[in-house]
Amino acid sequence: MSNKNNESWTMFRGNTRRTGSLRTKPLSKPLLYWTIELGPIISSPVYEGGFLYIATLTGRIFCLDILRREIRWHQNIGSPIVSSPLILDDMIICATFNSWTNNDLFENNIVYSLDKNDGSIIWKLQTKGDIFSSPCSVGKNIALGSMDHNLYLVSAKGEIIWKYGTKGQIWSSPSYYENIIYFGSDDGFIYSVNSDGTLRWKSKLNGKVRSSSPCLSEDSIFIGTYEGGIYCLSNTDGIAKWNKTVLRPVLSSPLLVKDRIIFGTSDHKLYCFNLIGSKLWDFQSTGKIWSSPSTSEFDRLLFFGGLDSFIYGINFTTGRQEWKFPTMGGIDSSPCISNGMLFIGSRDGILYCFERHRDPSYIR
Repeated sequence: MSNKNNESWTMFRGNTRRTGSLRTKPLSKPLLYWTIELGPIISSPVYEGGFLYIATLTGRIFCLDILRREIRWHQNIGSPIVSSPLILDDMIICATFNSWTNNDLFENNIVYSLDKNDGSIIWKLQTKGDIFSSPCSVGKNIALGSMDHNLYLVSAKGEIIWKYGTKGQIWSSPSYYENIIYFGSDDGFIYSVNSDGTLRWKSKLNGKVRSSSPCLSEDSIFIGTYEGGIYCLSNTDGIAKWNKTVLRPVLSSPLLVKDRIIFGTSDHKLYCFNLIGSKLWDFQSTGKIWSSPSTSEFDRLLFFGGLDSFIYGINFTTGRQEWKFPTMGGIDSSPCISNGMLFIGSRDGILYCFERHRDPSYIR
């Protein structure tokens, strides 16, 4: 494994545009590097400077030293965490989803800021709904959605700057590009909101936007719906450039890599379209795909987890499977890819870490 730790994947989908792809070292073909049992994982891991941060359904946040293969620190929040953490300067931002295990606690959910170096709590902010949405950095501020129908913009000190109300729960994780925040709601709209909290536009889709998060190119937004819609919208006015229908919900967030947009769906398939909406291929797995595909722009493979308990490596040019790894539980977690490594959690309680495969020196 390389000692160079200048690459990072600091939030769900790797960046504020939620593309799922970064210009980072490719894996080509993953080799298992380390596994560690932490507790059931739905949240997706984040990585910076050689340290991986991951949250569990049992309410624990871990900081793992990847080179030493050991736990650096852990903090027991005590409430289920399904949202993915955000690394923001010296803080780890995370949020709870209490009714995942106890329906009586729906009203009591908290956004936490932890010290990145030791896991101590810096501040906490209570909201009136569960939080599934993963926080996104908006400059030095934080945007995230809540089941209380609001999108929040929170300062780095834990103060609410503004909140924007919709008519549905917000499961979707917001994305951010050029001073504009994009997010979907259960009310069936995708919203474009200026960073001061004013509405730019909203666009009606064919149903709820559940956990699919807006993926942003320079001029388009890609998003899926619970009714099985796959959309490409203009980011200027929200008008649909094209849309496709699949038979089952789209809960996975899209991957944008090169000139391809790739969706996982609940009909067990991964679909690949070009940017004008022509289908290039589809891949059939053996379970629903709720995990969002991720890749390095320099690789040929994309990676995702399935509810069939497998981690897949698919050639994003051909759509052919080139790699597959079994776990012991369904995988909602999306891969974090950085510095030539891949990290993904499973409901089996294990975090899986892979490095780039290298043939031993004795093989010529």
